[in-house]
Amino acid sequence: MKLRKSRTAAILAFAGVAFLFLGLYPQESAKELFERAVYLEETKGDLEQALEVYNLILEKFAENQPLAAKALYRIGLCQEKLGSQEAQKAYRRLIDQYPGQKEEVALARARLAELTATVQTASRKPTFRKIRIPTKISGYMSLSPDGQQIALSSPSLGKLWIAPLSGKLGPDFPGEPIELNTEDVSVEWSAHIWSRDGKWIAFNDNGIQEPEKREKKGIQGIYVVSSEGGKPKKVHENYRSARVINYRMSFSPDAKSLAFSSVDRETDEQHIYTIPVDGGVPRKLADARAREPVFSPEGTMIAYVEDKEAGGAGGALWAVPAQGGTPKLVAEAKMASSPIWSPEGDMIAFVDKQDKTAQLHIIPVEQDGKPAGEKITIGAPEGIQEVDYLAGWTPDNKIGTVLIKKIEFGLYTVPAEGGRATEVVHGGYPVLPRFSPDGKHIFHFNNSDDPNGGWQSLAIAVVPAEGGPVKVLPIETEEKMTIPGWGGGNRISPDGKSIVFSGKTPKDQGLHFHIWTLPVDGGKPERLTESPAECTDMFPCWSPDGKSIVFVRTRANKNNAGLFSETNIYIVDRTGGEPKRVTSESEHVVPCPIAWSPDGKLLAYYSMFENMFEPVIRGGTINVIPVNGGEPRVIGKVQGIQVNKELAWSPDSKRIAFNGSTDDKVIKVISLNDGNIVDIETDLSNTTIYHLDWSPDGKKLVFGGFEGGGREFWLMEDFLHLLKK
Repeated sequence: MKLRKSRTAAILAFAGVAFLFLGLYPQESAKELFERAVYLEETKGDLEQALEVYNLILEKFAENQPLAAKALYRIGLCQEKLGSQEAQKAYRRLIDQYPGQKEEVALARARLAELTATVQTASRKPTFRKIRIPTKISGYMSLSPDGQQIALSSPSLGKLWIAPLSGKLGPDFPGEPIELNTEDVSVEWSAHIWSRDGKWIAFNDNGIQEPEKREKKGIQGIYVVSSEGGKPKKVHENYRSARVINYRMSFSPDAKSLAFSSVDRETDEQHIYTIPVDGGVPRKLADARAREPVFSPEGTMIAYVEDKEAGGAGGALWAVPAQGGTPKLVAEAKMASSPIWSPEGDMIAFVDKQDKTAQLHIIPVEQDGKPAGEKITIGAPEGIQEVDYLAGWTPDNKIGTVLIKKIEFGLYTVPAEGGRATEVVHGGYPVLPRFSPDGKHIFHFNNSDDPNGGWQSLAIAVVPAEGGPVKVLPIETEEKMTIPGWGGGNRISPDGKSIVFSGKTPKDQGLHFHIWTLPVDGGKPERLTESPAECTDMFPCWSPDGKSIVFVRTRANKNNAGLFSETNIYIVDRTGGEPKRVTSESEHVVPCPIAWSPDGKLLAYYSMFENMFEPVIRGGTINVIPVNGGEPRVIGKVQGIQVNKELAWSPDSKRIAFNGSTDDKVIKVISLNDGNIVDIETDLSNTTIYHLDWSPDGKKLVFGGFEGGGREFWLMEDFLHLLKK
């Protein structure tokens, strides 16, 4: 009954509208009524009222097919102007109901085809094309302005190479790289850029290296060299402090000026400047803390990104007149980076380094740098974890992007004599795996909450040795504790009741970590060490009898941020107290995991050669030292020592397992008797190994491994339709 009433009401309502219009236009003919609707549509712009009149024509003069077809076509045009998808329905209705009206049908087909193409274009995604660079992209690379060449740097060699973007194998394969002659000037890994005409390249050198000039540490030269090679011209001695961030520069369009960033010695803040290529006094462009300046194609504006917390964080994207003036906000961002202008200067592309997903952004801009429209966001291809930086924007609208492949982590077990590995944990960020004393469980550090997160938020976790669900152990503290993924230790007591690890509370600044113990099922942690403010305690390990704990204490080097002036091994009683030092500076202990032999007699550790920070691939030795005093003994030489190198004793204390050399693709076992080293096969082809442990029964090894993470160069194409206004 209610349905019948509602239908009746609808009919009466329509009849009322029809009566109203008949009342408004009682004497008008069909032609006059149509002209009235066209007037409302085109002259007055009243599309809603025009639609009502066109619909009235369809109702009143349905038998007049030529007129009805014209009215239906005009309905489609009005709906288009209103941005309604009803336009397509009107055109289809015209084609289906009035096939004899050939002119209107042809017009409707044309409009329908264009609308369909527009919808398809709007939904079309940009394409990414991988350029298959055969060598590792370990440093910085830049795309020449004409898009025909790439420049690549090498961090270890201090060299620069130029290669054709397309080689003889096809457009996806670059040509042969030719080393650029920079004479005796060593090229730093970051920030080299081309001039707009492609004739010049600006770069930073590797800074003051000579010991007698250490008082000038932090000074790095800015140079300009011909893209054909030759004697570089020094433009400026730039103070950069000890920060390892992107010191990207930019040529003005005429190549007569350079924009760069520099650190103020007094305030330790970074600002952007311009300087003539022929030399002169730098001109500060803005009082804001900033970096990565880049000239617009016309040279009137300079885009830059904020620099907060001394390079530790960033901010939004800004633009300032090239002659100085008031900066304008271009786009909000948490940590904008790598801005590049479009060839016409009407758009800026950039990366937000704090994006949760792999993506880049493009925003339209006016000539004065103000945003001219909404920012669009473009996601990277499948399998990419991060957009590292943007290498250039070509005249034919291709954007060079350096992308980082997605990393997948896991824990694996393999027979101690080698064989096929078994994955027991997949995903998350599992590090420092340790067998329980009975061999039934594997304790490790993993993400505290988000399984797709990273190393920034770790907790102590446990998994059955054969694999299964991962359980996070509760740590009951008033404030959240921070656990270092690379120095946390995570060792299980011989009685299986306690875990020892390194951690810090919010009141501990920087790398001020201490040694803690925790019940094996979780609970309230107990702190064992109170390291001095300038020191940090890491890499703890139980004695076989469970009465003592050995750990590494490092002292910060005040003159070299991030390095250590002293590293030694200490032993502390299980109940706490004053630690006892085991080693001296002459042993050159490396801040890496250490291991106590199962027979309780020896400590194994890594020792670095005296020139421990040169070359880049660090060489050293595996040493053992008697716990109760005595001289250390070198077991064997190794390469590529770093914090993810692990040492694990065999249960009989006769061998030590460690994770590979420089490539970290294999597990190696060294004999204490004769120093003989054998490789343990895992049958994993592309997995990088980090951290390991030997099972109590000696039958298995557990290790962490990951795939991905390397840099790749891709060209992004076919994206301009997304920016149409």
